[in-house]
Amino acid sequence: MGSDGYEKTFYAAFGKLLAEMRRKRGISQEMLADELGLSRTSITNIEKGRQPVQLHTLYLIARLLSIDIKELLPSQKTMDLPNEVGEVSVSRSEWLEQMNVKLPGGPDAREEKEFRRRSKKAVAD
Repeated sequence: MGSDGYEKTFYAAFGKLLAEMRRKRGISQEMLADELGLSRTSITNIEKGRQPVQLHTLYLIARLLSIDIKELLPSQKTMDLPNEVGEVSVSRSEWLEQMNVKLPGGPDAREEKEFRRRSKKAVAD
C-alpha cells in the first residue's frame, strides 16, 4: 500500500475509533468541537478520515474522552489490511457493463436507432 493509501487508511480507522469512543461517552460532535476550538464540520471530517489531526489535538481529544491516546490509534492489524477502495480496479466499461448502463452514442446506440427506425416504419405500414 502506498504512503497515500496508508494515510487514508490510518485516518479513516482513527476517525472510526474516535466516533465510537465519543458516542460511548455520550459526547456530541458539537460538544467535542467546542472543547477543542474546532467546528462541528471539522469533527465530522476527522471522523470520516478526511481531515488529519494535529498531535496536540489528539492529546486533547484523549483527555476529553478520559482515555489513553493508544485507544484512538488504529491497530497494526487494521493497518495491514488492504485498503478496500484503493485495491479495487474496475474499468469504466466493465463497471457500465456490470451495472447494465447503456450510454447514448455507445456501441449499442446504432443498433437501437436502427431498431426504432424499423419499428416506426413497421407501425406506419
